[in-house]
Amino acid sequence: MSEAATLAAVDGYPFACSIQVRWRDVDALGHVNNAVIVTYLETARAELWRERFGGGTAIPFMVAHLEADYRRQIALDDRVWVGVRVSGLRGARYCFEYRVEANGELAAEAVTVMAHVRPGERRPSRIPDDLRARLSLLTLPADAR
Repeated sequence: MSEAATLAAVDGYPFACSIQVRWRDVDALGHVNNAVIVTYLETARAELWRERFGGGTAIPFMVAHLEADYRRQIALDDRVWVGVRVSGLRGARYCFEYRVEANGELAAEAVTVMAHVRPGERRPSRIPDDLRARLSLLTLPADAR
């Protein structure tokens, strides 16, 4: 899929990825389980890290807080997209904001507060200027919020 099609998939989010709903994602109620949607957020973060930051195993952040609001059910055959953007960039922390869409409709919104860590140390540390600059490319201008 082209970059233009990817960006258009989730309006207002500078990064988006498609998620394939798997049989195992669906619970006894016939919809994607709420905990699986959190896994979709993780998948989107990993894709963002790989595509925009070069990937690798030395991921310099960990989730400090997560909150999610579920708006509609997601079914096995739904086409799912997760949009990701950055907000609250300061010190050693920033937020990833997510919009999960199923068949073009809002299915969930979520925020993870991320703590920047030095690889191998697992302690919060100030976000380096080069990483801060790259993360800022994933924010919305103040007039677009």
